[in-house]
Amino acid sequence: MIRWTKGAPQMDLDETHVRMLEMLRDNGRISIATLAEELGISRSNAYTRYESLVRSGVIRGVHADIDPAAVGLNVAAMVFVTVRQSQWADFRSRLSSLDELEYFTVMTGEHDAMLVVRASGVSAIHNLVATRLAQWPSIKATVTVFLMDEERSHVSLRMPVDSSDTLRQSGERYGMTRFVRTSDERAQSAHAAQVAKRAPRGTR
Repeated sequence: MIRWTKGAPQMDLDETHVRMLEMLRDNGRISIATLAEELGISRSNAYTRYESLVRSGVIRGVHADIDPAAVGLNVAAMVFVTVRQSQWADFRSRLSSLDELEYFTVMTGEHDAMLVVRASGVSAIHNLVATRLAQWPSIKATVTVFLMDEERSHVSLRMPVDSSDTLRQSGERYGMTRFVRTSDERAQSAHAAQVAKRAPRGTR
């Protein structure tokens, strides 16, 4: 049995739940009657299970899978963003103004956030980053990486889930995950290291 954690309450997913989720992920328009038949359960059982998955937030919605290129969105890019730490609220509030935005995440590592954007061509992406995002006072720097090829896959629903220490909880508990040393501090550290290296062994 898999314990699915999404805030509160928690929901225990058995094998039938997982199989139902796999079928719905492959075909969101499948009927309750077909689900029940394929799963070997009654329609009322299938309906009850489906409703519980929706109420608990495991199923967040059913959407059409649209081919971006088929509707003229021929170019995609990942825009890695360094945010001025005092202006996160401003940065987050402006994201809704980006028609090109498909996906957004806050991340650890060298950059603070990453945007996946789609547009009709390279020039449109360039205009977005170099003209529009560059005017946001909350953005300190960006790095843009164009996507040359894409292939999507579904993560397995059958992996064991450890809900005891999620990344979100870790961030709340430990706070910042990185810092950037200023050039002066870096120079001072390098100088101190050189002095210590040259000093006689007995004086260290």
